Amino acid sequence: MKAPSIKKKSLLLCIAMATSMMLAACSSDDPKAEAGTDTGAGSASTIALDLSHVWPPSHGQETVTVKELIADVEEATNGQVKITSYPGASLAASDGQFDAAATGAIDIGFSVNSYNPNQFPLTSVMELPFMSDQGEKGAKVLWQLYEEFPEFEEEYTGTVPLWLFTSDPGQIFTVGKPVKSLEDLKGMRIRSPSAETNEWLTAIGATPVSMPMNETYEALERGVVDGTIAPWEALLGHSLIDVINYATVGNFYSTTFYATMNENTWDSLGEENQTAIRELTGEKLSMKAAALHDQSGRDAVEQAKEKGVEIYELSEEELDEWKVLINPTIEKWIEKVEGRGLPGQAIYDRAVELSAQ
Repeated sequence: MKAPSIKKKSLLLCIAMATSMMLAACSSDDPKAEAGTDTGAGSASTIALDLSHVWPPSHGQETVTVKELIADVEEATNGQVKITSYPGASLAASDGQFDAAATGAIDIGFSVNSYNPNQFPLTSVMELPFMSDQGEKGAKVLWQLYEEFPEFEEEYTGTVPLWLFTSDPGQIFTVGKPVKSLEDLKGMRIRSPSAETNEWLTAIGATPVSMPMNETYEALERGVVDGTIAPWEALLGHSLIDVINYATVGNFYSTTFYATMNENTWDSLGEENQTAIRELTGEKLSMKAAALHDQSGRDAVEQAKEKGVEIYELSEEELDEWKVLINPTIEKWIEKVEGRGLPGQAIYDRAVELSAQ
C-alpha cells in the first residue's frame, strides 16, 4: 500500500484537529466538566457542587453560614470540593428545593421544611406551639431527634441531610392594629408559616394565609395580609421591620430549616471527602445557623424599639388563655402522625424531654 501523499497527510491532520476541537467544545457544555470535575472516589480533580437556597444574597444564612462553609469545605478537602452558592431561590422555587436536591437537579438544597407540608411530618414536631424559646436549643433538639429516630430518614429519601435547625421563636407582627388579646386577632388575615400554625390560628378565629417568607413583605405592604407569624429575625433578614407597626410576643412556634445533599452526589464524593464534610456540618453547623438567627432576633428587637414599633408581651396568665385554643393542635398532630404509621407520640415526648434539659 502506498504511503499517503503530503497533501493527504495535511488533510488528515486538519480533520483530526477539527474533530478534537469539536469534542472539546461538546464537553464544555457541561459546567462541571469545565471545572475539571471527576466525581470518582479518590480522584484529584475538582468536584464542583451547586448549593441552592431561599435566602436573599444579603442574608446572614448566605453571607455567614453558606459562605463560611464553602471556604471550610474547600480547605478541608484540599481544594478538591468546590461549592457555588445560588441564593434567592434562583435555581429552584422556595417549595422546590428539596425535590430539586432529591432528583439531582441541584446538588444541595437549603430551605424551609414547612414549605412542603406533607414531606416532613416528624421534623414538624419542632413547629408545634411553645416547643422552644431559642433557636440554638431547638436546633440541638431537632438534630438529636434526627439521629435517634431512624424514621426521620424516610422524610429525606434520596438525599443526605447536612444540617437541620430552628429559628428563634415566632411572634405576631401586624400593620393596622395591635394584637393584645384573642379577640383582637379574630377576623385578621395572618400570614402563616406552617400547617400546624394554620390550625391554631383558625381555632382562634383568624384567617391563616400560607406563603413563603420572601413574599411576605409585599403582602404586608399591599394589605394582602394584616400581619404575619414570624421570628424576630425576619424583621431584619427579610426587611419586615419597614412594614410592620406592632409586635405581640408569645414565643408561639419555631420554623424548621434543612440543608440536604443529593444522595448520588454524596456517594460520589468518596469516603475522605465525606468525612471532611461531616466534620463541618451536622449538629455543629445546625447550632451555628440557629445561633445566627438568635442573634439577628436580638438585634431586631432593639431596632424595632428604635423605630417605634409597639411591642406587647403577653403575660403568663394571658398565655394560659391562648393555650386553651392553641394546645389542641399538639394532640391533633400526634394523631395525624400516628395515623401514618409513625411514632408521633414517642417523638413528641422525646422532644419535650430534650427541650426541658
